[in-house]
Amino acid sequence: ETGMLPRRYMHEYGATRDHLFNVAMACRNRANENPAAMMYERPLTREMYMTSRMISDPLCLFDNCLETDGALACVIVSAERARDCRQKPVYVHSAAQGLPAQHHGMVNYWNDDPLSGPAWTAARHLWKQADFGPADVDVAQIYDAFTPLIPLSLEGYGFCGRGEGAAFTEGGALEMGGRLPINTGGGGLSEAYVHGFNLINEGVKQLRGTSTAQVPDAATCLVTAGEGVPTSAILLRA
Repeated sequence: ETGMLPRRYMHEYGATRDHLFNVAMACRNRANENPAAMMYERPLTREMYMTSRMISDPLCLFDNCLETDGALACVIVSAERARDCRQKPVYVHSAAQGLPAQHHGMVNYWNDDPLSGPAWTAARHLWKQADFGPADVDVAQIYDAFTPLIPLSLEGYGFCGRGEGAAFTEGGALEMGGRLPINTGGGGLSEAYVHGFNLINEGVKQLRGTSTAQVPDAATCLVTAGEGVPTSAILLRA
């Protein structure tokens, strides 16, 4: 089932494996800078990607997240209490969860429009509660169990139009200094796969200025859960 959604997306919009590679490469480059990442100092090249074994066509080995044992935690307190804490506080600005009509478990194939996944539903509620929009997001931690979830999420959360998520990845857009740096700790693809919790912690690090791949003056961060399954998202602000 994992390969069917990107195959449909490729058919509809002309996306290619090069676009999926852009996602894998951005995550790996950030992991190469993160001593805590499983893929620290283990570079990925286009040749490695293109010649790796297929897992579920069109997804190859490097389109799939890691398998990781790990433990993480974050402390949530009131804004008033946070002012007295030792660490610089990061604020939850907006939060949302949702799934589209007709959704069925982990698969979307019975929907009238299988490429409009849960991100589209969650995003409507997320931005409705926010004081800023997608253009004001400095850095994003987007759930990356598989590389195609990134372009689908970019569209769902409003960073580009429908069918434009693959093209959005071109020209280093997801890298440091690009339009939207993503998964700056390496994400599930290259830091660790602990069901997205590391994305929350990395978002906090970005807004504290303590990331190993720090986006200069980052003040806003989107963190998402999985696309293709009932999902949720938060907007963090400094």
